Amino acid sequence: MDLIIRDALIHDGSGAAVRRGDVGVRAGRIVHIGDLEGVDAAEVVNAAGLALAPGFIDMHSHSDWVLPQPHHGQVLAPLLEQGITTIVGGNCGSSPAPILPGREGRVRNVGRMLHDEALDYGWTDMASFLGLLERQGVAVNLAQLVGHGTIKSGVMDRVDEGAAPAQVAAMTDAVREALDGGAIGLSTGLGYAPGVFSDTDELIAVSEPLKERGGLYTSHARSYVAVVARGDAAATPSNIRALDETAAVHRAHGVKVQHSHMIFVGDATWPTTDAALEHLDRLAEDVDIACDAFPYVGGNTTLVVFMPPWSLTRLSEAVTDPDLRAKARAGLERQQATFGMCWDDTQIMWVPDRSKARYEGMTVAEIAAERGENATETYLDLIAELGGRTRIINWNYSGRDDEEVSLRKVLKHPRTCFETDTILTGQGFDNPASYGTFPRILGRYVRELGLLGLEEAIHRMTGMSAERMNIADRGRIEEGLAADLVLFDPETIGDNTTRKAPDRSPTGIELVVLNGTVVVRGGRFDVDSRAGSVLRLQRGRVGAY
Repeated sequence: MDLIIRDALIHDGSGAAVRRGDVGVRAGRIVHIGDLEGVDAAEVVNAAGLALAPGFIDMHSHSDWVLPQPHHGQVLAPLLEQGITTIVGGNCGSSPAPILPGREGRVRNVGRMLHDEALDYGWTDMASFLGLLERQGVAVNLAQLVGHGTIKSGVMDRVDEGAAPAQVAAMTDAVREALDGGAIGLSTGLGYAPGVFSDTDELIAVSEPLKERGGLYTSHARSYVAVVARGDAAATPSNIRALDETAAVHRAHGVKVQHSHMIFVGDATWPTTDAALEHLDRLAEDVDIACDAFPYVGGNTTLVVFMPPWSLTRLSEAVTDPDLRAKARAGLERQQATFGMCWDDTQIMWVPDRSKARYEGMTVAEIAAERGENATETYLDLIAELGGRTRIINWNYSGRDDEEVSLRKVLKHPRTCFETDTILTGQGFDNPASYGTFPRILGRYVRELGLLGLEEAIHRMTGMSAERMNIADRGRIEEGLAADLVLFDPETIGDNTTRKAPDRSPTGIELVVLNGTVVVRGGRFDVDSRAGSVLRLQRGRVGAY
């Protein structure tokens, strides 16, 4: 054998009880589980007292934009070092492919927020994108979604207008071609342009190829705040209506649907947590639906995320024209008051103009105080000064600081998988999720708080995640499956990040095996490793074909 991990506490990813035994690996596959006494291997690891789990699956990643970079292993090392072996890319409606003729600039404009090193964009469609990655080699397994926003921007001249039937048909054809090129499903970003301008009928139409090809649907939902019609106390909050919109795709096509990053934005939204999770349970009675979440009360997004939809295609005018700026300010101040948000929560992560990088790590409120200005006016000024691609992290998602009752309810819910949702590029102020997501779950929420049992937590970050994404050959420790494995100390595993020091490595990860190759030893990733695989969709199953 190539590798034997001896005397491990095996958590096989199914949720079954732990068992002690040996695991043998040959040619990238798990070939034996049990007693391998007397069997030789090129490498033997003594795992006494350590837990062995399948490689962790990051259900919601944006690192597909980094993978084409020649030195992407250096950038993505924190993911491997926390035990991640597979990422699901192309989320929130944004994927690097396809690039439709004449629309190259639109894809590059989005991409500049999600990668720092220059890309040559040596691909056009999904097949050529995935083929390029296979030829170059990848440091982590990739299962790629195609982004509805990328396709819509490629098909339509004016994305803020309703799509004509011919345009909807062109988008549908592009989704079908991407699935045939290896994409595992379709993602939408309904809180961002251009997805925010799409109605449910359009989403149902363009997702029809998922039924034909066996793909899945994921959605950055239309709302993560609790908005109701003015004066109608009985109205359903918008974040609960957004769940219905995700479910509508399943009801139309019978495909799996995934409600991305289940968060509750702002103090006023947190009380809707129980109602939203109960609604998810009711939907699950006849809808194949689940959600995912990160274990922090902060999440990264774009600086312009708070701007009203009408402004998104005319940002420069919205922050410089006096009348439009006054309209935007009034809306932002109502938004802050209504949702229980404040500019102390909004922290700058990355600025495209590196001459202004000193703002990274500062909140909008801190910058306003430094300037002696109103914080909302400062926010509008920053859009003009720093640009719409500036990244932020918002610190009021399902809690704030140590108040995380809403977050814990989401993490505990049995239909929640786990994700980083991080934008990791090698520059700027990092999202702590890049370094500590999975160790934080296993340390803080399993060992320290007892929110989850260890077997259940591992199941939800491996076997359940693989099942949700139709990944056939990973997510479990089972003979014949790919040898993606994480060896860790359940007594010491943990996240060491803080809000002001988000780039600290976790503790407790001893070994990470990717397709049979040891890529992390003693917590450190071999940045030159290219042991990953591109996982493609074929006949409704996703694997390394």
